[in-house]
Amino acid sequence: MKKLLLTLTLICSVSAWSCEQGLPMPPKQEQDKDDKEENKEDNKEDDGQRDEPKQIVVNGTTINDATTLYGVVTNTQTGQGIENIVVSDGFICVTTDSNGVYQIVRNENCEMVNISIPAEYEIPVDGGNHPAFYKRFIISKDEKFRHDFALTPLPGGKQSEFTLLTLADIQLHDTNDADRFRDETMPDIDQLLPTLVNPIAVTLGDDTNKNNSAMWTKVKQITANQKVSIFHCMGNHDHLNELSPDDHSKSTTYWKSVENFHKYFGPQNYSFSRSDTHIVVMDNALHGETPPPGEDYEYAAGFYDWQFEWLKQDLSYVPKDKMVLLCVHIPFRDGKGGNHSDERYRQKVLNLLSEYQEVHLLIGHTHKQSTWIHTVNGKKIYEHIHGAVCGGMWHSTVCVDGTPNGYGVYTISGNTLKDWYYKATGYDPDMQIRAYDGGQTFYDPRLNQSKSAKQNYYSKYSWSAPGYIIANIWNIEHGDWDVTLWQNGKQVATMSKIAEREWWVAYWFLEVWGTTSDSYRGSTKHLYKGKLADKNAPFTICAVDKSGKRKTMECSTLTTDFSEVWGDFATKEVTRNPIPACEGEW
Repeated sequence: MKKLLLTLTLICSVSAWSCEQGLPMPPKQEQDKDDKEENKEDNKEDDGQRDEPKQIVVNGTTINDATTLYGVVTNTQTGQGIENIVVSDGFICVTTDSNGVYQIVRNENCEMVNISIPAEYEIPVDGGNHPAFYKRFIISKDEKFRHDFALTPLPGGKQSEFTLLTLADIQLHDTNDADRFRDETMPDIDQLLPTLVNPIAVTLGDDTNKNNSAMWTKVKQITANQKVSIFHCMGNHDHLNELSPDDHSKSTTYWKSVENFHKYFGPQNYSFSRSDTHIVVMDNALHGETPPPGEDYEYAAGFYDWQFEWLKQDLSYVPKDKMVLLCVHIPFRDGKGGNHSDERYRQKVLNLLSEYQEVHLLIGHTHKQSTWIHTVNGKKIYEHIHGAVCGGMWHSTVCVDGTPNGYGVYTISGNTLKDWYYKATGYDPDMQIRAYDGGQTFYDPRLNQSKSAKQNYYSKYSWSAPGYIIANIWNIEHGDWDVTLWQNGKQVATMSKIAEREWWVAYWFLEVWGTTSDSYRGSTKHLYKGKLADKNAPFTICAVDKSGKRKTMECSTLTTDFSEVWGDFATKEVTRNPIPACEGEW
């Protein structure tokens, strides 16, 4: 009993601390009438109960009068309560007692309870194979609510190895996008799964383009009944206003979009564990907050005070010898511009994470593949920024930097990342480099002259480097790899990194599609250049990880046309049939 009272005192203290500190938190929007009715029905169907007795006893534990959220976590095989399971209302974290019972004085904004799934147990799923580790409810903040969880031990115990798939920026805007996600991405994943060990998946934000309920429904339908369970993360586009889709102002409240996410995929901030790795998923798009100076979008990037407090509490239950993967949508990088800022806990989060054995940040948002390496307290923290599932907003099969549409594949052994690669949708896993003739000028003779050709952003789409090979190697950490060019069994050049436009992809987006966005006109960060010894002899580009940890990448084929880049937006003359090769200066 003393242990119970101490636990409850700590819970109440955390709640009081939050109020005393005046933690920044957007006002909670009044729940819609239809939403309230919907959740009343949910509560009737679930084991959730509103208890009236003054004294409640659950599995041998007396529930304190101040407790407003409680339940028991049991082992499905033994029926016994499980001790030390982390449970959260999204604002604080507690653990179950020796009887498997948890108690929380829930936050006034709480509408959900979830567990952090331990590594020794199966991921609980619903009838559609969606992760089912939470319960949503809408009741008065002073009412008591009970929800019980059940966990099934893994047959062989904790896994020694698993594979994590990361899907950034699915970004469904309409049914055409949904069809392509269903018909291209999901079959590609399905085909890859048999080659993977214990696969699970997580999205990295922007599942939808504008927080549209119809698209949330599509995402849930398409990801249902798959052979892999998919967790979800919120992004800035998941916060936008479906009632006024062209309004990027503060008219959509922060909590309304969070409630929409809750309806379909559960908690906004949560965690789970596999093997000796702890995976944390958080929303770092602060919709409605003032962006950095010079930026005109409708959000800031970072964490609110209460989110950082939640993260600290969640990690307090994780041993320091574990690996931690933090999944968020917006990059950390240097904290400037539109990145996750130091004012919003960037550096403090990195400091906190640096205490663990190994750390990786898994990021979306940019629709460009890159890696940023932080050195914090002597530890390297890798920030993996992913190309997009949707590429250039489903307008092609490539991202804005030439990275193919695709997703990340991470092989994890215990508490270390054994290997990782970016899986290009529709290609063999070995497709890691695209090579170009440095002297080729890209164009298509069948452009619709009335739409695109008159743009003429650039007079010539070429590197103007005849006799050189240009390589786009999207999943590489600069400085950690040797990139070389080989001909006739000999190394003929060490390829050097260049910061230039990716002219092949720039031509497609600027002149064929006809976009005016600045996003398609910047330099690409992962281009390499090497001089051929014999322009008529075959070549091989070879990228080798100096540490020997990752698989070597090779490419011996030139990309000379746009036959692989099609889209239903294309001009009348440009169809999904292969487009003739561009003229070159070889």
